Amino acid sequence: MGMVYLVGAGPGAAGLITVDGLEKLKQCDAVIYDRLAGEELLSYVKPDCEKIYVGKRAGKHAKKQEEINELLVCCAKEKDMVVRLKGGDPFVFGRGGEEIAALRENHIPYAVIPGVTSGVAVPEWAGIPVTHRGGSQSFHVFTGHGAEGLPPAYDYRVLAALEGTLVFLMGLSNLEQIAESLMAAGKSPDTPAAVICEGTTPFQRSARGRLYEIAEKVRREGLISPAIIVIGETAAYDLRCFAVPPPKVGIIATRQLWHKLKSGFEELSVSPVLLCEMQIQKTEQITRLCEELRRLDDYHWIAFTSPNGVELFFQEMERQDMDIRRLGGIRFAVLGSGTAARLREYGIKADFMPSRYQVPVFAREFAKKAQPGERVLLPRALKGSAELNETFREKGIDCCDIPVYDVAGALREQADHLGEMDYLVFASASGVTAFFAELRKKRLSVPDRTKLVCIGNATRKQLKAEYGEAQLVAAVSDSAGLIQAVREDLERSAAD
Repeated sequence: MGMVYLVGAGPGAAGLITVDGLEKLKQCDAVIYDRLAGEELLSYVKPDCEKIYVGKRAGKHAKKQEEINELLVCCAKEKDMVVRLKGGDPFVFGRGGEEIAALRENHIPYAVIPGVTSGVAVPEWAGIPVTHRGGSQSFHVFTGHGAEGLPPAYDYRVLAALEGTLVFLMGLSNLEQIAESLMAAGKSPDTPAAVICEGTTPFQRSARGRLYEIAEKVRREGLISPAIIVIGETAAYDLRCFAVPPPKVGIIATRQLWHKLKSGFEELSVSPVLLCEMQIQKTEQITRLCEELRRLDDYHWIAFTSPNGVELFFQEMERQDMDIRRLGGIRFAVLGSGTAARLREYGIKADFMPSRYQVPVFAREFAKKAQPGERVLLPRALKGSAELNETFREKGIDCCDIPVYDVAGALREQADHLGEMDYLVFASASGVTAFFAELRKKRLSVPDRTKLVCIGNATRKQLKAEYGEAQLVAAVSDSAGLIQAVREDLERSAAD
């Protein structure tokens, strides 16, 4: 039997999962997740982790709880480690107890990792404390819907008499009935109320007012589920860090680069959003790399133009059970600090890196470093620049160029918020192509006000061919360069 962890994903923002929960997510062999668990968290799982969605989206019905229980049991019998990822906390309207009962019945070991509940965190993110000295000495959390989505059948006289803050989860569709029932039971129509949707995400919005008017205000604002309803004196408070929401940066990048960019932009007090995840796919040419690995002694250099090439090269060495000492007589050339850093993770320091992280500069400067007749192994992307090969041929360098991977793009759910982006950041030319191909399928368009940011000239050229001119191009073609380009633009805007 495998081990099952019921992990609370927190209220929405990926960073609000617990450290222990994130570690289990990184290690698991299968993850069974809900809509409220946060799509971004899935970018942390292993490449071979099985991802099973059991939530509800538009046009798709949720699985019944009995089906989820059965699925958990089946996964635990097939996998060593399973994570059941649940929005908020597993025991706060998360039906975690029912899933544990099914695991116990089948003698499956389990553990529960608590999560930050949205009932406290979402109001807090909106600047509303659920308790405050002199304002509220208690808070009470309720489900906002009953059976079949109907209004909950509470004794509203008891609820109306409570002096603390009332928090309703999953009750947006029943907001009007909840408000009317509370007022009919004696709650003052002037009681402060607030509704917060998509809480703790970059797209959080809220409506505030009095109890008698809050349903109408929510309709005017167009708030959508998931949403939290807060009723009580503290719903009038506003303790937010930002009076104005921070700028939003939409990112088109691989999972690894996304994590680097995310932390860097957050340090700028900018909200990063992964709009399109670029996924690495091995090509059939990977078999050629396997053949060349058997002839490593014939090579003088191995050149990498991306961290992906580094990773795939060493994966193939590991798969063939090759000794790292076979590389002892070979020198390494890399394009960019990120590629150099990935190579260092395998215990190898690059022998050559160009003065600027651009393919033409790399080609020219490496051609001066390498000697005529020296052989170079170049495992790289399918759509890699032809300029490297052309320059190498001119200089008499024998290059074995193997396109070991391609990059495909997948739009994330957050792409529906494209119209809210202040910047779009493209980390590769292939990302440009994939992103706009996906936009055309969904008939989405980039707002005129959105500034386009490219990691380098190759990406800029592709953007011009696909869509139009970039407003910003990183001076240094790496994640730090992209962040710096946005930083300088923000500073210019603040000065104006």
